[in-house]
Amino acid sequence: MQTSSDSNPSQLSHLIIVCCHAIYIGGPTHGAREEEWLVEPFQKGETPTFTSHVKAGLKTLASGPSSLLVFSGGATKRADTSLTEGQSYLNLAKENDYFSHASNINTHQIMAETHATDSYQNVLFSLLLFRMRTGSYPSRVTVVTHEFKRKRFMECHFPAVGLVPLSPDGQQQDYSARVNLIGINPPEEVTPAQSLITGEEQRGIGLWRKDLYGVQPDLAGKRAKRGWTAGMEEGVFVNVGLEDAVEELVRWNGGKDGNEWFPKLDQLPWYTSRS
Repeated sequence: MQTSSDSNPSQLSHLIIVCCHAIYIGGPTHGAREEEWLVEPFQKGETPTFTSHVKAGLKTLASGPSSLLVFSGGATKRADTSLTEGQSYLNLAKENDYFSHASNINTHQIMAETHATDSYQNVLFSLLLFRMRTGSYPSRVTVVTHEFKRKRFMECHFPAVGLVPLSPDGQQQDYSARVNLIGINPPEEVTPAQSLITGEEQRGIGLWRKDLYGVQPDLAGKRAKRGWTAGMEEGVFVNVGLEDAVEELVRWNGGKDGNEWFPKLDQLPWYTSRS
């Protein structure tokens, strides 16, 4: 189904981000067999969940013609392939005829973001891709990821980039009109929920709370292992027509203690203030 948004991308207002976690390399079963994926040992048995994330993104796109769907993830396994996570998820969707949504979506409103190496970059880089595609920023953002990462996005990533305001009193308000998260965990028999929660506290949100922009050794080290090097942002998001405050956010190093909120959040074009 083609819509007016195809010929006029400026009409798009909703960004859907599917956070990628592995690389689909292709095969005769179009992703049904784990052998057709490059996954980490701890992800064994989880490829159907990754496919569920793709399906959830497509379903969300089908429900709103003003949306841009972005599969976000870089070339995190360069020793094995130059294929990016984002492009591989897009390939998976295409090979499966968009999982029964081909007739009610505009495929021109699906893109791959091919640089992100962690969940913070998934959000920020997809925002910037939306801007470069449409000429503006989204009024609403939906993230598709694991449910156990919900707090990470709501308490760390969304405030860190100004999608929701900071809450000095620690009280979380309802910003569902602005941001939404669709969380899909692997089945309990594949990865027990308690192990996911424990791992997130130790290696996920537990690190992000102390390093909001992923610039300190632990999180920066993860980025490096996944193919990111400091300064790559200069060649991708700087001097490409983005606003000054946005370029400063892309370069932000966490301030004096490495974990300070970006000081110009209220100057970001998409900034949401407290009501």
